[in-house]
Amino acid sequence: MGSFYNVVILRSLSGESIVFPPSKCPKCNHKLYPWHNIPVISYIFLRGKCHFCKEKISIQYPIIELLTMILFLISYLKFGISYTTLFVIFWVSCLLIMTVTDIKEKLVDCNIAIIMAISGLIYAYFQGGFHGIFHAVLGVAAGAVIMEIIARSGFLIAKTRAMGEADSYVAGALGAVFGIFSIVKVLLISLFASMVFVIPVFLYNRFKQNDKLTCVSSLLFILSVIIFRFWMQNYYTYAFLAVTGLLLVYSVLKGIRQEQNRNYLPYVPALTASALYFIFFLM
Repeated sequence: MGSFYNVVILRSLSGESIVFPPSKCPKCNHKLYPWHNIPVISYIFLRGKCHFCKEKISIQYPIIELLTMILFLISYLKFGISYTTLFVIFWVSCLLIMTVTDIKEKLVDCNIAIIMAISGLIYAYFQGGFHGIFHAVLGVAAGAVIMEIIARSGFLIAKTRAMGEADSYVAGALGAVFGIFSIVKVLLISLFASMVFVIPVFLYNRFKQNDKLTCVSSLLFILSVIIFRFWMQNYYTYAFLAVTGLLLVYSVLKGIRQEQNRNYLPYVPALTASALYFIFFLM
């Protein structure tokens, strides 16, 4: 399955059919033999190079194959032999594919999110009948609307969307999977997860552009958090924390407004991290 997902990822970006033509080298287009497609093992024995043109094979292939194996195994260990395991495996597969395409090209096939949402509605019916579907439909609406509000808030700051449209589709799909009572938690967890992906990239870009105000205010804010959390908590440290926080927000907003070539940072990885955490620890 991981090998197949690599094909889906590659061909969804190139626009090719995922069925035809058969597996081929993306560099020389030579048709691959069956023993070239054994997950992980073929990559090791081929030493990471195409058998025909000797060009390097992307490390993405064995990584996706290993991740698929690990996530499938965790799904089985968590839910056992059940229809829930089949649904979880399907959701994990959709999230994995959308995450990789978002990271590679900042593109997400919304059809995958729609299919994932439909599967979430079916699962909700198995779990709670039409009452379950009702909560799942509300979850779809809540996930998509909340994400759209966040995305469109970018118009207030930078006169453009803060996120791509596909993020709203993915959030809606997660709403179908987790329902109205859990989707808000999932989105909140994704906001925290996004800090791991988004904030370091943003600060690095500001550093490259010699934005001294943002860099200095970031260091001051980190220092104030450390002092407040681990040293002393009083009115003075609280005031220092508040002032440095406001200074950081001001410098970030100023940097966003002045930036000419704005790029969307991939947000689907954060949604996926949040969904996996919720599936394996809170479901």
